[in-house]
Amino acid sequence: RIPPMNATGRDARIISRMSSPRLPIALLVAVLAGCGLMCGSGDGGQSPRPLAETIPVDGPFVYEVRYLGITCGHMTLQNRLEEYDGRPAYHIVMRARNAKFFNKIYRVDARIDSWVDRETLGTLAYESAITEKGRLKILRFEVDEKAGVIRGVDGDSEIEIEHPGGPVLDPLAFVMRLRSALDVPDDAVDLQLITTRGVLSTRSSALEMKKKNTVGGRKALLKVRPEPVDNELFSRKGEFVLWVDPGPARTLHRLDFKLNFG
Repeated sequence: RIPPMNATGRDARIISRMSSPRLPIALLVAVLAGCGLMCGSGDGGQSPRPLAETIPVDGPFVYEVRYLGITCGHMTLQNRLEEYDGRPAYHIVMRARNAKFFNKIYRVDARIDSWVDRETLGTLAYESAITEKGRLKILRFEVDEKAGVIRGVDGDSEIEIEHPGGPVLDPLAFVMRLRSALDVPDDAVDLQLITTRGVLSTRSSALEMKKKNTVGGRKALLKVRPEPVDNELFSRKGEFVLWVDPGPARTLHRLDFKLNFG
């Protein structure tokens, strides 16, 4: 059993489109908490390239979570340098909560922490603490690459996932990693994503440059879409797209997602 971990504004926003009445903030947290909802089918048309050897250290960024043009909640995202178990690491922190009005309908309050090894750029540990409708849900795990296993706790259940070798990323680190991984349209990178169902091989593609509204005005942003290599793992179809400034700061301006629940 892994030891307990401490659940320790800028120009950006999150836009959501859903086919279900569930609140966007809850859906956003579900995606970043590793529920394995990022779905699609990879076309395999692009070849992966070597990855950038860093994750931007910045923030906190303040995001709006919107549904049908209505602000439903807010999220902050930050990355800082720390040590984890004596190893130099990135510490990525995400906090999210509903706007006050929506607390009456579906209250969500969440904090997600991710520690990423600065040398290997793989996840060392992860903790998600999410309160929905007054109920606290805890998901945590630690990666032991030498032993070939990822050990964790999901509520009252212990988790043990086979480690496939090489760097693996939790969902929050995965999103942050993609900020610096792609530069221009037609780039593609392969990453391994940890979910509660196991480690998922993914390919992320840079699709196009497109002007989008941001807090600082209209900017040309790079559209990045991650997809599982084997879409057989999922029965639900959906979309999950990042919009990243390709400049030196690699700012994540938007997350667009459309995920079906039925």
